[in-house]
Amino acid sequence: MTRQSGLGQGLSALIPEKETINQPFNQEENNSYKEASPEHEEFVWLKIDEVKANPNQPRSNFDDVRQQELTESIKHHGILQPILVRFNNFQYEIIAGERRFRAAKAAGLDQIPAFVRDVDDQNSFEQAIVENLQRDNLNAIEEATAFQRLIDEFGYTQQQVAERVGKGRPTVANSLRLLYLSPELQEMLKLGKISAGHGRALLGIEDVQSQLILAERIIKEGLSVRQIEELVVSLSQSKSISSPIETKNSKEAGVLEVENFLSDKLNTKVSVVTRGGKGRIVVDFADMDDLHRIYNLLNSPQE
Repeated sequence: MTRQSGLGQGLSALIPEKETINQPFNQEENNSYKEASPEHEEFVWLKIDEVKANPNQPRSNFDDVRQQELTESIKHHGILQPILVRFNNFQYEIIAGERRFRAAKAAGLDQIPAFVRDVDDQNSFEQAIVENLQRDNLNAIEEATAFQRLIDEFGYTQQQVAERVGKGRPTVANSLRLLYLSPELQEMLKLGKISAGHGRALLGIEDVQSQLILAERIIKEGLSVRQIEELVVSLSQSKSISSPIETKNSKEAGVLEVENFLSDKLNTKVSVVTRGGKGRIVVDFADMDDLHRIYNLLNSPQE
């Protein structure tokens, strides 16, 4: 199955915490305009027409309702937290805080508080990802695409990505698997119609049309991830997904216990399929690096 990634351009350290600012940055109370120096990180007030959005912003979806709420808040209370920018191509480019920037423009402000930081493309992208992850602003596909960009554009391994963004390596690997979904399923994930867990479960089916049929059932019937996993196993055995799902757990407790044990041991999804006293064990892996990781775990000396 071909990976559908939709990569873009453009990612070091987590954004350090700044000194807490208790009062809002009200433009009327801060009329003195200070021009920023690109060589040093410092707090400044920037003219809003000197600031541009980040073309490599990892976030692509902005909720209209929440954005309007933020605009109204800024109109009444000012901006409570400065945005983070860098000086790039003779203009100030946003690293983090695009929602605040957009809301400030919509609220009619002509100046905006900012911290200017001297960083390159890689560090800028990393910090933008981290800021969005910390605020839970990225949907599952945006997050996976951002991780993949770190790998493709900067040569990171999955372990390095995990270290840079403060996630576990299995989390990164599972996130990247979502990019193998078809564009239609990725769009369902972006819109929140199905969850990341549903998406990973659907990857157990090679046929894209069958994946879409099951996705529609998720939406219409409210099927859980566990129910979809069981349907996927059933499909691999019967090659049919038209029958209604059984609400009763179709696997014996002992088989489920083995599945859970192996999944925890290998940090990946493991399915145990049985039929007539025989069966097979299916171990999911995200890529060749993940396969090598699993091999090393299985090949390591037992304690």
